Amino acid sequence: MNRAEVDTHRQEVSERLARLEEKHDAHVDMTREIKLMLQLQNGRVAELEKKQSWFLGGLGMITFVFGSLIAWIKGGNSG
Repeated sequence: MNRAEVDTHRQEVSERLARLEEKHDAHVDMTREIKLMLQLQNGRVAELEKKQSWFLGGLGMITFVFGSLIAWIKGGNSG
């Protein structure tokens, strides 16, 4: 290889490296955006799960109280 071929090869490699660096920077920015969106989504899901837990807990407590009350009433009448 002569000097001109080496310089041409170096120039091509340098251009490819610059393009790869631009793509890398774009991917880093996109990854940050995705990470932020994921954190927001996880916050929403956690809030919904907390509300669902409270609802189901309350429903379970109401069921237990009314079930116990009905059992007490029926048990009190027969004995």
